Amino acid sequence: MRERHTPARRLRWYDLITPQALGLGVPALLLAGSMSVWAATGLFENTLGQVQVWLIRFTGLNLFLDFSNLLILGMALWIMSRVTDPMLPARFVSLSRKSALIGVGAGLGAVVVSSVIEYLSDRYLHTNLAQDSSTTMVLPHSIDQLALGVFTVAVMAPLTEEVYFRGIVLGWMRRHWGMAWAIGLSSLVFGAMHLKWLMPGGTSGMVSTVELVAMGVLLALVAVRTGSLWTSVITHAVNNLCAALAAVFLAQ
Repeated sequence: MRERHTPARRLRWYDLITPQALGLGVPALLLAGSMSVWAATGLFENTLGQVQVWLIRFTGLNLFLDFSNLLILGMALWIMSRVTDPMLPARFVSLSRKSALIGVGAGLGAVVVSSVIEYLSDRYLHTNLAQDSSTTMVLPHSIDQLALGVFTVAVMAPLTEEVYFRGIVLGWMRRHWGMAWAIGLSSLVFGAMHLKWLMPGGTSGMVSTVELVAMGVLLALVAVRTGSLWTSVITHAVNNLCAALAAVFLAQ
């Protein structure tokens, strides 16, 4: 008798949307529900003002992002666990010493290149990227903020973004358009979704977006080259960790 082969479970277009919808939708629904309760109790105006202040401060913003990223990461991991498509370029496979060193080296290289780009942009395009980078609200700016800041930008963000962009988005695009287009397009999506072109916008925003797109290309190449998302997570984490440490110690 012929053996029946179960067809590979491929990524679908809605797999790209579901994690982001969950990560943004659940916090929005919780906030809307809370507002309804506050309105019913007559505390809407005072409490809303306090929430707005809390969300634009370091602790509130980081906790909000961590909650959103946790939802996105959980959904993305669930999707990845169900996908059996061999076309996926990278998964959480065992990390070799060589792959770990590639990740660390690529992360440190990205820091150096980014610093040079920011210096040249500030000098010749009259931007203020060096200061903007160190004063980003999500980054820690004192020792007491360091633990939460590092957890947000160097742990949660790399894990979430690598599973989503280099795992799901890159894998889906590779299936439809091939590896080269997948790397380019997924990196454009990665850069655009950080919204630097909108805030701060202008020349600074465009240069920052180009930096992020280039970083996306590097992360994709690292993931594809080693076949492991762990390597691109390390690259991403090293880059973000250096940014967090610089924001703290340069502010002292």
